[in-house]
Amino acid sequence: MTPHLMIKLFIYYLQQVKVQTHDNFNFKALPAMKKSNATLGFYSVIYGIIFLNSMRAFSATSEDGSNRYKNLETLARGMFYLESMYVDPEKVKDSSLVQNALKGIIEHLDPHTMYMPSKAFEQMTSDTQGKFGGVGIIVSQERGQLIVVSPIEDTPAAKAGIKAGDEIVEIDDLPIAKIKSNDPTEKMRGEPGSSMKLTIKRKDVESPLKFTLVREIIKVKSVRSISLDDDVLYARITSFQENTGQELEAILAKNSPNLKGLVLDLRDNPGGLLDQAVSVSDLFIESGIIVSTVGRDREKVEREFARKRGTFSNFPMVVLLNGGSASASEIVAGCLQDHQRALIVGTTSFGKGSVQTLLSLPDGSGLKLTVARYYTPKDRSIQAKGITPDIVVPEKIVVETPADKATNSPRKESDLKGHIDANDLSDMANSRSINVSIQKWPEPMKKDNQLSTAFTYLKSYSLFDRKNMHDREKN
Repeated sequence: MTPHLMIKLFIYYLQQVKVQTHDNFNFKALPAMKKSNATLGFYSVIYGIIFLNSMRAFSATSEDGSNRYKNLETLARGMFYLESMYVDPEKVKDSSLVQNALKGIIEHLDPHTMYMPSKAFEQMTSDTQGKFGGVGIIVSQERGQLIVVSPIEDTPAAKAGIKAGDEIVEIDDLPIAKIKSNDPTEKMRGEPGSSMKLTIKRKDVESPLKFTLVREIIKVKSVRSISLDDDVLYARITSFQENTGQELEAILAKNSPNLKGLVLDLRDNPGGLLDQAVSVSDLFIESGIIVSTVGRDREKVEREFARKRGTFSNFPMVVLLNGGSASASEIVAGCLQDHQRALIVGTTSFGKGSVQTLLSLPDGSGLKLTVARYYTPKDRSIQAKGITPDIVVPEKIVVETPADKATNSPRKESDLKGHIDANDLSDMANSRSINVSIQKWPEPMKKDNQLSTAFTYLKSYSLFDRKNMHDREKN
């Protein structure tokens, strides 16, 4: 069907349903106008959509159907006026009209739904593969503000000291409100080695903070692990990428024979792939629901279930959360909390419990579209609520000076001049205490209040478990 024929069919349909039109909207003159084939093609698509939708509206007797037709007519008429009459034709090209129309609609939706130009869309699809260019910041757009969800570990942003909750107010001295791109993250990307400036507003800091960052290829390692003690393992997931579940499973399989406890660190993890969140959760529970997804039709609920095969369930767990833990991180934490498989320690998570899908458009651009909400196994909504820890532990620990310790610490027997030495009768006296174990940790972990709390709980559980086992053997 040619553009002219489609338009004539549409005009004929308008005449049949006796739709009143304004005199200055001259349908008959349109085919005779000196338009390019691209322009005619553009209008044929617009009118074709209106034609099909208005046919539905005409056949329907409901008021909603009639309103839908009128709204589509308004859109087409307004776009025609702009393209054919606006004083500066360069600003109302066919492609610009469509892109700006989409952006205008999306601005009134949730902050995670966005239109992405072709370059940004291409970069977005490559992010989940664990390699992309930039400075390493995961952001969220909230009511015109650009908020840092979390910096990615070992990236320029993290090394510079940018924190979750920071508000980016300027990029290269340009205010966020003046950035034309609908997705300001596009402006933060660039050639490796090039520099960029960020101006940041931080809570409880009066003056804006300024950072100069050098872009680099961001290679994100999904899972890292270290032994905190002979029988307690620390594993950190920085983001949920392809094969995250397999990476963690390999680490657990290597350590599981003697494993007495696991600290799973999901702090500042912005999320990622849903299937990998399911895979990670499935490693620790034998049966039951992992996560439920509910879209537009609340009667249709999609559920992911655990499988018994390949489950690591013979050791206690602590999961660490904070305000930078979002999306897939919250799915894992909520699942393990509802199944009482792990103790959740830290602070309340970010609260991103919505599902986005990436949709490509004909010109290479794309939509990131919110299509559903996540729910935990006990049907708790994550959206805008987050996961509340079982034990709330602040991130910072109060550091005492030597003078404070001398003043506040009670005197002990060992402080008395001339005290006699110990003379142990049992090998138990030579067992290492928790404090001795902490001294072996890498330097950054020694000051980690939440991690030391998690370690203490696991060691306590291990001690009680050994006592219970000893009592069972006696009986």
